[in-house]
Order: sequence, then structure tokens, then C-alpha cells
Amino acid sequence: MQVLASPPEAAKRETHSHNGHSGGHDHAAMLKDAEYSLLRKKVLFTGLASLPFLAVMIAMLFKSAGLLQFGHAPLGYLSFEQFGYRVNLFWLVQFILATPVLFWGGSQFYSSAWSALKARAANMDTLIALGTTTAWLFSSAVTFIPGLFGEVMVDVFYEAAVFIVFFILLGRLLEARAKKQANSAIRKLLELQAKEAVVIRNGKEERIPVSEVQKGDTVLVRPGEKIPVDGVITEGESTIDESMVTGESLPVTKTVDDRVVGSTINKTGTFRFEVTGVGSDTLLAQIIRMVEEAQGTTAPIQKLADRISGVFVPVVISIALVSFLFWLLLAPGLGLVPVDTSLQLAVYIATSVLIIACPCALGLATPTAVMVGTGKAARAGILVKDAHALELAQNIRTIVFDKTGTLTNGRPVVTDVEFAAGTDKEVTLKLAYAVENLSEHPLSDAVAAYVTEQISEFAAGRVEKFSAIEGKGVTGSVAGTAVLIGNRRLFTDEGIETDSILDKTAESLSAEGKTVILMAVDRKHVAVFALADTVKDSAKEAVSRLHRLGVQVVMLTGDNRQTAEAIGSQLGIDTIRAEVLPADKAEIIRELQKNTNGVVAMAGDGINDAPALAQADIGIAMGTGTDVAIEAGDIVLVKGTLDKVIETIEMSRTTLGIIRQNLFWAFGYNVVAIPVAAGLLYLPFSLLLSPMIASAAMAFSSVSVVLNSLRIRLAR
Repeated sequence: MQVLASPPEAAKRETHSHNGHSGGHDHAAMLKDAEYSLLRKKVLFTGLASLPFLAVMIAMLFKSAGLLQFGHAPLGYLSFEQFGYRVNLFWLVQFILATPVLFWGGSQFYSSAWSALKARAANMDTLIALGTTTAWLFSSAVTFIPGLFGEVMVDVFYEAAVFIVFFILLGRLLEARAKKQANSAIRKLLELQAKEAVVIRNGKEERIPVSEVQKGDTVLVRPGEKIPVDGVITEGESTIDESMVTGESLPVTKTVDDRVVGSTINKTGTFRFEVTGVGSDTLLAQIIRMVEEAQGTTAPIQKLADRISGVFVPVVISIALVSFLFWLLLAPGLGLVPVDTSLQLAVYIATSVLIIACPCALGLATPTAVMVGTGKAARAGILVKDAHALELAQNIRTIVFDKTGTLTNGRPVVTDVEFAAGTDKEVTLKLAYAVENLSEHPLSDAVAAYVTEQISEFAAGRVEKFSAIEGKGVTGSVAGTAVLIGNRRLFTDEGIETDSILDKTAESLSAEGKTVILMAVDRKHVAVFALADTVKDSAKEAVSRLHRLGVQVVMLTGDNRQTAEAIGSQLGIDTIRAEVLPADKAEIIRELQKNTNGVVAMAGDGINDAPALAQADIGIAMGTGTDVAIEAGDIVLVKGTLDKVIETIEMSRTTLGIIRQNLFWAFGYNVVAIPVAAGLLYLPFSLLLSPMIASAAMAFSSVSVVLNSLRIRLAR
């Protein structure tokens, strides 16, 4: 097990105006919402436009079965007799419907294909743009220049272009829906900020908006209030809940010269502090900036379909080119076709190859499997917000866990209690409960909860002269018995001597990374309580199973090294990074991504984990954690149990297996159809691939993909 301590402060970064920052984010969010709204409109439009083509395809199938009778031009012709020119109205209507579907509905395919072309690459959009444009150009030529193909029997492929655009846009809408809320993490962070601050100016208290607070101002904070900005305490002391920054559940005692962080919560005392950071200089603003940077710089994940298309597109173009040259140059010389029809036949065959190469099923192969997979995962308490994350999870090689709330339960509990010789344990516990029950401190809550577990029914004694001493403990009198519970500082201040045996026990428990509090009754040291944030029941088994899967486990924590080592040893963690700030966590993730051969996942639950969750290849948020962490994660484990991490990896493997099978069906029919389109059956049977057969093949391929995706529900 490797234990490393991170530097106490993250490196300073260039900052900019916080107000401008939030405005920029709001603008970016509006743009993303507008893109999603436009995609939804395109899907609705192309879906409606595809209905007439669906009717045409069904009619063609009935005609081929002899159930319907209609001619080549069921709507007749639009004739221009003075020019000796006519247009098939049936084809013209299809042209009018298909053109906006292709060039407005499918405009994003062209921009993506052009970007890929400039990078000298090919992706799925290249295949879509090539196939649909070829279908439209060929069909337009057949519609408006019917004599171009001579005696070769031709038909139009408009429906192929329309169905391809619709199905693939539908698939992308399904993916976009899952990702729509991903960027609201930053908005959640912005909402955490205090809106006002009480500033001391000219000896008077003034309540002003936080945006008007300046460096050097003195700010007053009362119990229960949110600290508005960053600063250093100049007067007073208190306990402060800094869990949003450190992830640690225990409030931290702060006194003069200690730093305080904006948006953390003041629990008990009243204090004043001098402002050292406002706007973009605050730690919260830095966390927001890190989340934005991580979301903007994480490398895009190349889809499996894109990788296949990168090989498939050049192959298809090569086949189309070879087919064209064969039927144009070689076939007439071999006496296979007449010379006067060779050009028309070569154009028809080459075009058919390019059109048939773009199956509708390709657009459904991934999103349908992901939709079924994410649905099954949701029923198991695993919410997948990013489809790419589900595809990637099978390749996780390193997983980084936050400690508090992820590996542990996130709250202190009493783990050990030792009593002095001759002490009545039950009476002592009842006295402890009476005093601790009046305090709001998490350690007091833990002691009170422990007593109620040990003693089922009892009446709490009435407490007089109760006092909560900031950063030290509590005191009170129960039926005339003086009770004092707190740390060593409280014992020293009160002049109470510790029991030698209990003192050694306390030192031993402290060495295990536990928080130790002492109890005195009538100024006699009678007990020691040890408290710790205990590991989750599922944590040790989850770490063991991850090791069996070949996954390295890393723990990041803002806690001290001693506590981190204790938890790490108990769970069998490979590497521990202790005393880590939010900026350090994101930087450590970046280091792992550079040095790890495989996917790096991050599991956390706190605001301080948000930058790392956004930076990781896969962010796994505990559903029991903060809204910000949940929004920043790609996958949310609803109940926050670690066995769900294993289920996520297994679900990913199942889903990706189905995606591969879907792609086989999507591309497999091309393997059969492309040779037919290239004219393989023309010589022996004079058969060319007709649009009707192509449409039927597309429909069959799409149905097979959907049915295969539904098999995920049956997987274990």
C-alpha cells in the first residue's frame, strides 16, 4: 500500500471575474438547451416526413406480393409538351419531402463529416453524409433527367435518405436526453453562495450583497449563518462545517488567525474575520472553474461505430469505384453489357453501392442497447447519465475513491468505550447521554446514539448549568453530579488529572486514527470514548472484487494521513493520497489519466469531489451525497453502496457485447447487399438491387437490432 501526502495548497491559477464567469456559464447552458431543443424539433419533423415514405415502402411490398396494382407513376406526370419534357409526380413529391429532411434535418452530419475530412479521417457521420447525399443526388437525377440512364431500369432512393436521417437523429436524441442535465453542476455550485454579508464599517454593522464585499473588509458571522467569502478570523472562535470543501463529516474548530472558506457553515460561535478573497478569488469560485475546465477538456470518447466507420468508409468507396470502372471499361470489352448502356449501368451500380452502405440500423445499434441497458441499470439503482460512460466502464483499470461518504458512512460513530476500574458502566453512560443530548455537535450526537443502542429504555436526567465550550467539549450537572466530556484541552483547562490506564488506551486509539474524547464525573476521569467514521459494509468486498477484475484502487481524502492509513489498511487500498484539496484531486486524476493504460474512474459524494468527477473518464457519484457531486457525475449510485460499482462494470460489459452484436447485424447486411448492389447477380440473373429490396433489408436490419437490444433485460 502506497501512502502519499499532497501539498497543503493547490497551485494558484489565473482567475477572472466571478460575475463574468457565471454569466459565461449561463450563456453556455442556454446554447446547450437550444441545441437540444433544435434536435428535438428535427426528430419530430423528420419523423412526420418519413410517414409517407413508410406508406410507400409498405405499398411496394404489397405490390410485389400481388395484393396491390398501380403503375410506375401512380400520381401521373407533370408534362411540358412544348419542350417534350415530363416529370414523374410520384417522384417529385418524394423529392419535395426528402430535400428539407436531408439538408435541414441532417445538416449536423455534413458539418461533422467535413470536420473529419479536414482531419483526414472518416467517422459514422462521413458514412451517413456520403450515403444520403448519393441517394438524393441519384434520385434527383432520375426524377429530373430520366433519360440520363438510357435503357437501364432505374428507380428513386429518396426513402433511404429519409429513413437514415430519421433513425440516426432519433438515436442521438435518446443520448442527448441522458446528457441534458450534465452541466447543471456549476449552477448548483453557484446556488451555494451566500447572498448577503454583515460588514463592519465605521464601527457599524451593515448588511450588504456579497458582490459588494471587498478585500480587507471585516465581516461578522453568527451561529448558523453561511460564511459569505474567504478570510482569516480576527476575533472570536467557532466550529465550522467544512464538509463541502474537505469532505470530512466532523466540524472544524476555528480560532484567531485560522482561515475560513466562503459558503461553509458556521455552527456555534460568533466571530469576525478579515476578507482575503472575493469573487473569482474564493475557493468556491476555483472549484466552479475546475469543474468547467474538466468538462471542457476531457478527451472525447470515440464511439465503436466511429472506429468501424473509419475502416468501412474507405472500403465502400473503393468497392464503388472498382464497380464503376469494371462496368464502364471492362464489362463492354468482355461482351457482358452493350457499350451504349455501360455508362448508365456503371453509374447506377456505383451509386447503389454507396447508398446501400449506409444502413438505418447503424444509427440504432448503440442508442437502443444503451437505452435498454440504462433502463435495467436504473431498476438496480444505477442511474447512467452519459451513454459513453456505460460503454467505457468495461475498460476501467483504475478507480479512485473519495473516503468520507464513499468508502465510509460519512458520520462519526462510537467504536470503543473504556471505563476506569470500579466504574458503574450503565450509570456512567446515562450521565453521558444526559449531557451530550443537549449538544448539537456531531460527536455528541454519536455518543448519545451509542448510549441509546446500549441501554434500551431509561429516563434522561435533568441537566443544570449546561455549557458547550467551543472546540473543547461540554459540561453540566445531573442531579448534583458534575459531568464533563471533552478533549484533553478541556481536562487541562479544568485541572482534571487523567487516569494512567485510560490515558494509554486513549493514546492507542488515537494512533488508529480515531477521535478520542474523555469523560469525568465529579472531576474524576471515568471513561474514554473513541469515535470514527466507519467503513461501509460493502466497501471491503467491493475493493476485493475490483482487485479480482484487475482494477487498481486509489483513495483520495482531505483527512489526515494517520486516519487515511487506518482506513486504507482495513480495506486493502493500493494507493492512498491524504490531505488532498479539491484542486489536488482533479490534478491527481489528470496524472493517473496520463500514466494509466486504461479508463480512470472517480467515485465521490461531496462538492469537493465535483472537479475530479468531471475530470475523470467516468465520474461515479454516490446518490447519498451532494447535489453538485450527483450532477457532476456520469453515473449515480442511488443508494451509495459500492457493490453497485461492480454491477456497473458488469452492466457495461453486457451492454457493449450487445452493441457489438447490433453492429454486426447493421454492417452484416451490407456484407451481403453490397456485392449484390455491385452487380454480382446481374450476369447470371440480370438482377440489380432495387430500392424496394434495399428498404425491406433496412427495415429487417433495424428490427433485428431493436430485438437484440431487448435481450439485455434477460441478462443476469
